[in-house]
Amino acid sequence: MNLDEFRALLDASGAESSAWPHDASGEAERLLAAEPAARALLAEAREVDALIVRALRGRPGAEDAAASRVLAALGRELPRQRRFALAWPAALTGVDLAPSRPRLAALAAVAALGVLLGLFGPDISAGDGGFVVAAASSEPDLGAVFEPEPLTGVRP
Repeated sequence: MNLDEFRALLDASGAESSAWPHDASGEAERLLAAEPAARALLAEAREVDALIVRALRGRPGAEDAAASRVLAALGRELPRQRRFALAWPAALTGVDLAPSRPRLAALAAVAALGVLLGLFGPDISAGDGGFVVAAASSEPDLGAVFEPEPLTGVRP
């Protein structure tokens, strides 16, 4: 038997020699007498077995006590939280905006359309009485600023 076979025997049967198969126990005893590395492997296997036994013999209600501590902590009231400097975002969290979303979307679309028409839409001129599409020019037309208002005739 070599060290790899001995390691496999320890992994399969544990560190207790009474649990080893009868035909392999004699070879394992001879290897333990001859090799210090085999004795080190046996010592490590015994430590692992001791840890397993200690974990299995732990306090019977340790998990239940830990679970009850967690549940008790969850049942308590939360500590006071720091307030945000602005109060209005917190006030908006309690408002249900779901029914008014289509109305708000329509209002935003109409406002955007109004801005676009105001910037790029048809220009009503008092002189020709019809609609004229405003042409973008490189020179500013300051004469339009000083023309009288078309409905009342008031000059600026």
